[in-house]
Amino acid sequence: MNKDEILFECVKKDNQQALEQLFQKYYFNLCLYAKNYVGSSDLAEEVVADVFFKIWQNRKTLCITTSLKSYLYVATKNLAINVVHKTKVDVLKQQITDVNSNYSHLNTDETLRYNEVKIQIDQIIEALPPQRKIIFKLNRIDGLKYKEIADKLGISVSTVQKQMLEAIKYVSQFESQFITFIIFFCFSFIHV
Repeated sequence: MNKDEILFECVKKDNQQALEQLFQKYYFNLCLYAKNYVGSSDLAEEVVADVFFKIWQNRKTLCITTSLKSYLYVATKNLAINVVHKTKVDVLKQQITDVNSNYSHLNTDETLRYNEVKIQIDQIIEALPPQRKIIFKLNRIDGLKYKEIADKLGISVSTVQKQMLEAIKYVSQFESQFITFIIFFCFSFIHV
């Protein structure tokens, strides 16, 4: 056993000092690595701290089959990518909120048209079979990746892929409603 493996075994036995030693050994380099993905030193530090927090939190059940160093780098990369993805989703949600707050400028005719198109789009999505609808919403509205959806629903990634393919085929039949909706918004906000 190398020193990292010994320290990790101590962590599994609730030894916080062993975790602190691993933290001190890898923290700086992992922060530099995470910064390549998240672009910010502060965010990189949060990512690395979360990686070690999760190790501590899952210490009793965590099984590392590679070297600890490899595990730390992969975990850091995955968490950094998730943070970037979540940030993009949050920005998109904020943009939607901003659009909705600007919605108040629309006149009565525009409001009615907006509501009609939105209802049509909601009906198209609601017409999907239950599991397909959930998968579609989790991916396209909540921004989850296929693997995250599979884990959340307890199904395989290939099932998620197949369901999304069918959902997209179905929804694309109604592409004109979606395009009308997008064009409507672009045109409305040009006049703001």
